[in-house]
Amino acid sequence: MEETEKLILTPRDIMVRFGLICGGVGILTVVILYALDAKLLFGYYAYIGFGAAFAVAVFSSEYRKRNSGGYITYGDAVVTSLVSFSIGEVIYTLFMLLLYFVIDPHLIDKMKTVQLDKMDQLLATGVINKVQYTAAQTSIENINGNSILFYSLMGVIVIIIISLLIFLLSSIFIKNEKAPV
Repeated sequence: MEETEKLILTPRDIMVRFGLICGGVGILTVVILYALDAKLLFGYYAYIGFGAAFAVAVFSSEYRKRNSGGYITYGDAVVTSLVSFSIGEVIYTLFMLLLYFVIDPHLIDKMKTVQLDKMDQLLATGVINKVQYTAAQTSIENINGNSILFYSLMGVIVIIIISLLIFLLSSIFIKNEKAPV
C-alpha cells in the first residue's frame, strides 16, 4: 500500500487561501447580522467578524509553520498574517460597498437613522449638549455615497496598519527560527 504524500503548500498558496477564509468570515458575519437586523451592522456586533478574521490570519502563520516542518522566521510570520488579513479585508470591503450601493441602497439611510437615534439618547441622558448634538446631526445628515466610499477605503488602510502592529506582536509567539534537525 502506498503512503499518501503530504500536500506541501507554497507560502503564496497559504496566504491566498487564508485570505479568502478571512474575507469569507467577514462576509458571513455581515450576512448573519444583516439577516437578523440590518441595524446590528452599525453596532459592536460588527467587530465579531474583525476578531475572527484576526484569529484566522494569526492561524495562517501557525499553519505555514506546521507546513514547513515547524520552522518559520519572525518576518515570514508577520508577512503571512498581514497578507492573509489584507486579502480578507479587501474582499470584505468590496462586499460592504456592494451591499451599500447595489444590494441595499437604502442601507445608508438606515445607518443615519441608527446614528441619529444614538445621538438622541446621548442628548436625553445629558452626555452631550445641544450644540454638540446639532454639530453631530449635521455631520450625520451629510453622509452620502461618496463619503461611504471614502471612509471604506480609508478604513482598509487604517485597519491594515493596526493589524500590522497586532501581527508584529503575535508573530513573536509563533516564530521558530531554529531549523529542524
